[in-house]
Amino acid sequence: MSVLFNTALSSVLLPPLLFVLPALLGVLLAARGHRRIGHTLAACSLTLLTLCSMPAVGERMLRLLEPRALSPSLTAESPTGAAEAVSPTRETPQAIVVLGGGLAREAPEYGGDAIGSSTLERLRYGARLHRHTGLPILVSGGRPLGTPRSEADTMVAALAADFRLSARWAEDQSLNTAENAQRSRELLAAAGITDIYLVTHAWHMPRARLAFERAGFTVTAAPTGYTSLTPGARAWIPSAEALRKTHIALREWLGAFWYRLNS
Repeated sequence: MSVLFNTALSSVLLPPLLFVLPALLGVLLAARGHRRIGHTLAACSLTLLTLCSMPAVGERMLRLLEPRALSPSLTAESPTGAAEAVSPTRETPQAIVVLGGGLAREAPEYGGDAIGSSTLERLRYGARLHRHTGLPILVSGGRPLGTPRSEADTMVAALAADFRLSARWAEDQSLNTAENAQRSRELLAAAGITDIYLVTHAWHMPRARLAFERAGFTVTAAPTGYTSLTPGARAWIPSAEALRKTHIALREWLGAFWYRLNS
């Protein structure tokens, strides 16, 4: 399926359209004389939309996706702060794979497309992990939006300019997480690398890890960007950002379900 079709389909299956479309249908039914069912449908849809716009809902949904303990191969002295010891039967990772998380398109301060905030967060942690381990870095991300530059291209540039590091490999053809895994496997196979640190957002890690393990990798999860909970009464005040977090959580669950359906 094309990226455009997948985007359109997910828009219908995820908020806000998941609730807006039934609400509009309810209004239409009420206008056609079916007032009870129409008003009920519209009221339920708008209520769910409001709930999903609250930080108390969106942030906790993301938290459910995030691994609360990092891999035991990352010790307390490592950048992750994990406390468990290395398993003696565990193979040592041979490379660090950092997944792209989107572009800042046509950023005037950078003279064109540059890494987006989510990609920067992942890249920063990947750079820190590299300095701790000395392992080579692969950056992965294509042109899912048809941009002039790939995510991988902007990541290579940011690593050099902002972190004074070089990426050993740049995978710039993938359009989604499954392709990130498949095309990264093709690149690393030539170097005999099958055991990796995988860097992505904590909420994205379950689906990403599944994709990379299916591609043949032994994965040591190295998640970053954990979700912070909004304190107090503000957690119940609806916001666009909270709705975005709900959207992300539901998208990840939907994606994981699709992967398992096609296993």
